[in-house]
Amino acid sequence: MQRPKAFIATIRNAGKFAWKFASRGKQILLPKRDYVTYKGVRIPARELRFNGRDYRDDAFFLASADGEARRVAERLGYNPTELLVDLGCGQGRLAIGLTRLFDTARYLGLDVSARSIVWCNKHIGQRFPSYKFQHVDLVNARYNPHGQFLSEKFRLPVDDGAASIVYLWGVVTNMEPEHLAVYASEIARMLQPGGKAFLTANLEENVPAVSINPPDYVSFEYHGPLNLVRYEKQYFLEVLERAGLALEQINYHATSNCQSDLYFHALEG
Repeated sequence: MQRPKAFIATIRNAGKFAWKFASRGKQILLPKRDYVTYKGVRIPARELRFNGRDYRDDAFFLASADGEARRVAERLGYNPTELLVDLGCGQGRLAIGLTRLFDTARYLGLDVSARSIVWCNKHIGQRFPSYKFQHVDLVNARYNPHGQFLSEKFRLPVDDGAASIVYLWGVVTNMEPEHLAVYASEIARMLQPGGKAFLTANLEENVPAVSINPPDYVSFEYHGPLNLVRYEKQYFLEVLERAGLALEQINYHATSNCQSDLYFHALEG
């Protein structure tokens, strides 16, 4: 007996509804995890990671976390009894690496992305209590578009001279250019005399002082605001020098997306 087309359509629609209902129920009962475990280490779920396509690979992400931790320990001479400020900590890549070297380090991670800070507190801070994370509700067109505008009273939640190291990986590359001088002053203020600062930046010679998403500079296409902020080298260095930071070394294009590694120390007084 041949079934009417309307009956068949009804059965199909009922099946689709049942499938959607079951899928929704599964999501409620078994919500998607916001982390993965790789080689025994908890790291952010792939879709949550910043810094480009390479970092969605678990092995690459963990290797980069370990590499940055070694940079801090070996190149910057980090003493885990002293305070390290990770400015723009994201989803805790440096912190994840550091916990594998120093499980009780004095570490403070700051970021304008509230979602990132929630992840870090949940998956790092609760397991390693000396690792602290705090949201900085400052406007950033890319990561915190509804944050507070920069005021003359802006201060990061760190006492003067409290930090031995301030670390910024891929921060000024996605930051409003008008914030650069304020951040530079804050880095110098937080550092103890002789303290170390490490940051990455897109610096070139014979370019405008500031370029936002400059064309034909990197291999990928830009999407959204502040995807890449490039500075003229001398202009950038003068801003940091006026803030009280002395350049020690530049490794040109040492990092992904044409970023260079820069090492500074805080001047006396």
